[in-house]
Amino acid sequence: MDLTLSAPALEYREQLRAWVEANLPAHWRDVPVGTGDDVEYVRMRLEWGRMLHTGGWLAPHWPVAYGGRGLGVDAQLAFLDVLVAAGAPEQMNTNGMGIFAPALMAFGTPEQQTRYLGPMLAHDEVWCQGFSEPAAGSDLGALTTRAVPDGDRFIVSGQKVWTSYAMYAQRCYLMARVAGVEKGVTMMVLHMDRPGITVRPLRNLTGSSEFCEVFLDDAVVDAEDVVGEIGDGWRVATYALARERSTALAQRALQLSRELELMNVRLTNEGHDDDILVDAFVRSRAVDSTVRRVLATIADGVEPGILAPVAKVLWSESHQAQLATLLEVAGPEVTEAPPGWSDWQRALLFSRAETIYGGTSEIQRNLIAKSLGLPSDRG
Repeated sequence: MDLTLSAPALEYREQLRAWVEANLPAHWRDVPVGTGDDVEYVRMRLEWGRMLHTGGWLAPHWPVAYGGRGLGVDAQLAFLDVLVAAGAPEQMNTNGMGIFAPALMAFGTPEQQTRYLGPMLAHDEVWCQGFSEPAAGSDLGALTTRAVPDGDRFIVSGQKVWTSYAMYAQRCYLMARVAGVEKGVTMMVLHMDRPGITVRPLRNLTGSSEFCEVFLDDAVVDAEDVVGEIGDGWRVATYALARERSTALAQRALQLSRELELMNVRLTNEGHDDDILVDAFVRSRAVDSTVRRVLATIADGVEPGILAPVAKVLWSESHQAQLATLLEVAGPEVTEAPPGWSDWQRALLFSRAETIYGGTSEIQRNLIAKSLGLPSDRG
């Protein structure tokens, strides 16, 4: 598929651009990633998501029945392009909308789709992801969270970790192993306000605490909240994660280019030559091209396959290198520099997690090697 914008997507983009210029508060623009998890930061992301939903701008590629506009994937690319160019914050529910929602549309029941997609899009319900565990990060096959059948419900026990913004979430799309079922890994929806759920924020290197531990002690999940078939969770999760590396990575790729522009302005104003950013520019173009190929493949109804891990490695490592270049040029006085530099420093620290979450670079390289017939680091 050619991702040159269609006429409907171009019209949508121009209308959205005018709306954003008129409605996006100036103090919400260009807030670096990883600079806060406090109530005000979350409120900003929630409110922005609600404003976009009320205006009818969110998820233009979703079917009309689910609250979208029924446009193509190119309209979602136009959406991201406009928002990133304006320096707008991410909406609070990008995780649920970009990862779980496509899986729910593909594998969920009509009742599940009606119950969950509308409130997710409206930002009335915040979603988090219950995949990683202390001993099962990128290796979901090793997860130990158990779901024991009990009539028309499951009793779930275990521990999840790196669950972003779980302390604010009302819903969690959860991976658990159903007891008594061979290869019983299953996707299900967990209601975060039920008994037996404890959320413990984890303070990270930047001083923020958006990552959380979630402890499940006989928490109840209704049988009607199983997404797909029991034991089919790996297929559902693989489908969902492939979408994460399409629209989510498209946003990251555009943000990489936006960040590069801001860095160039900052360094030029400080009297530095912009040729130090040549490598960063080349990397940003490579990321953009690869992510667009992933989007085009999915738009054609084909799974992206090995393109997905290639895009993940390219983006995460390029972003780390780009921020490291900026801070190296800024010098050791960065922590005492005028406001602005300290935000970039925190963004660099936060980016250290980008080669870990969503599948580590080591896991991605093993997948790439396997597809090429090469040995992995596991032999």
